[in-house]
Amino acid sequence: MSPHQHKRLVTAVRTQLLLTMMTTGLTMAVSQQVAAQETPIQSSTTEPSVTLAPIMVTAKKYEGYAAYNPTSGTKTNTEWLDVPQSVSVVTKTELEDRGAVRVLDAVKGVAGLNNTLGEGSRDEFVLRGFNGLNDVYSDGMRDDGKLQSYRSLANVERVEVVKGPAGALYGRGSAGGIINLVSKKAEGDEFNKVQAQVGSDGLAVARIDSSHKLSDTLNARLNAEYRRSDSFVDHVDSNDVFIAPTVRWQPDDQQTLDFSFDFTRQHLVPYRGVPAKDGKPVDVPIHTFYGGTNDYQDSDTWHATVNHEFAINDEMTWTNRASYSHITLEQKGTRQSPAEVTDNQVGRTVNNFGYDPRTSKTVQSELAWNTGNHELLFGTDYNDIDIDLTLATDKNVPPISAANPSADATPNPGFPKFRKNSTQSVGVFAQDVYHIGDWSLVGNVRYDNIQLDQNFQGQDSELNDDKFSYRAGIVYNFTDATSAYATTARSWQLPYSGIYINPKLAALYQTDLKEIGVKTYLYNDDIMLNAAVYQIDKEDPKTNENREVIDKDEFRHQGLELEARGKIRDNWDVSAGYSYLDAKDKKTGLVPNDVPEQTFSLWTAYQPDDQWRIGGGVNYISDRYAGDAEAVELDGYTTVDLMTAYSMGKHNWQLNLNNALDKKYAFGATNGSSGKNQIGFGAPRTWLLTYNYEF
Repeated sequence: MSPHQHKRLVTAVRTQLLLTMMTTGLTMAVSQQVAAQETPIQSSTTEPSVTLAPIMVTAKKYEGYAAYNPTSGTKTNTEWLDVPQSVSVVTKTELEDRGAVRVLDAVKGVAGLNNTLGEGSRDEFVLRGFNGLNDVYSDGMRDDGKLQSYRSLANVERVEVVKGPAGALYGRGSAGGIINLVSKKAEGDEFNKVQAQVGSDGLAVARIDSSHKLSDTLNARLNAEYRRSDSFVDHVDSNDVFIAPTVRWQPDDQQTLDFSFDFTRQHLVPYRGVPAKDGKPVDVPIHTFYGGTNDYQDSDTWHATVNHEFAINDEMTWTNRASYSHITLEQKGTRQSPAEVTDNQVGRTVNNFGYDPRTSKTVQSELAWNTGNHELLFGTDYNDIDIDLTLATDKNVPPISAANPSADATPNPGFPKFRKNSTQSVGVFAQDVYHIGDWSLVGNVRYDNIQLDQNFQGQDSELNDDKFSYRAGIVYNFTDATSAYATTARSWQLPYSGIYINPKLAALYQTDLKEIGVKTYLYNDDIMLNAAVYQIDKEDPKTNENREVIDKDEFRHQGLELEARGKIRDNWDVSAGYSYLDAKDKKTGLVPNDVPEQTFSLWTAYQPDDQWRIGGGVNYISDRYAGDAEAVELDGYTTVDLMTAYSMGKHNWQLNLNNALDKKYAFGATNGSSGKNQIGFGAPRTWLLTYNYEF
């Protein structure tokens, strides 16, 4: 297919999608998740009495730590046992018990997932040993607009994690998996909730969650948050404002429309960690800061979604979704150079960059059709990312002492226009979950056409490609509560995630998955247990100036995951996970950046009566390496977290103590060659006091 045919295909499918939206007037943002949401908390409009406190606690206990129908693994309501891939769910109750403030807190206990430094300015994760910076979704749509900042949890109902390549459903990306943030919706409950938090390092958070039924067909909900904090690191602070109204309109029994909007204004000082010497992080106090005292990152993010679900009949549902995000961002960041530390001096550079702006547009249309034995899904989507990048670098920054740095102001080279990039992708996909006796056969196929355009220093360049992704799985149900599965899948990724065109990296990366596993419900379906063994092979081709493949880097990640989530009894919740991962560069045999061989987590919460709730857990990360070619060894560590909560009527107090034993440890490293000199320490012992009130 020629480039002109590619462009015609993109235009034709995009036009068809937009005409579909205009014809129906019905666009949206994933209402399938609504069916999977847990039972809402009972309305507080009842006349106050001493029974209010146990009513609220009962609702929390009912949800527990298990969600029986995570939708992210198939984009439909297919039973969890019939999904031939590992899917983890962190529920609202677990988020609350852990005192989660940011997304990195929310996914702390997910097997096969560990957090990393993210340049000290954004959410960044490692899934099954692969960097997942660009694999965060919101209600099933790519959440690329917020990838350079910390996302708020104020309007997040739960977090779903699909392990392994998921390109057959979601398109490009997802070498190690995806993280899907399922947002709160206006479901018509009547309540007003306020929350206040104070904690270590000057942390102060105020939140409101207000839900109302405006009429028989119209509901509204508002989530808002203000958060400010200093840090255990000198000169590092943050200040966030977040507001997210949403409206649901149900004109009849067949149609549901959700209109959502959120705005984030965020200020922070990037934390680039510490350098390394002789293969180890330098031994300095964890509060040590190597950046500039005038470093900052400021961003404004606008995000809007429209979400329409049309139940054509009892078997068929047509869903249309659209989203738009717009971000402006400036970061003045002083970082340690990747050069070796010599004479106890570490080099520094100032790298300024920004988006002026970065926009993302997504349109999706999906038809789910359940014929009994067949659960069918047909869909198409279009995504357009436009980046106006500003960039400037100053390498003439005086070096600083590695052992005893003295922070100072560094040069500010400004934010000149640098490069324009556009990434457009069109996907068409189909899925069939076919049930025959105790067997389920799962088949996915997806076609993607991808076009990149770049203007750099007056020169235009482009990259066009089209690829097929697939997933084929087989599931056998031993009983109504236990199944075994095997699956194979293929996904594709863009070099630099599509934000840059390099003629020497002008071919898409390929990722292949092989996975077998067992899933079972325990304790009357109250606990979800998943065990999986997998192998992921990733190929990163290298090309010459003519974009012909001349070499490739190959990686193989093989692992075992065990995970259990749910409740042992009505008053006892538990979440546990273990991961073993053997990750290697097949050419060199070396382990990639920030990939632990083993991780283990255990968290539990026990409620002896209607007033008290106590909990705690441990989190273990084994030895890792920072930077390329195993440049720096990071020691393994174990942290202990504790919590206790007390309820009295409509009032609830909760105290969380994180890293209770005050363990000093390396949290993670910036990806790539610079990682060896940008290693972040984890927070010391911290406390968080939360007060909740509902009226």
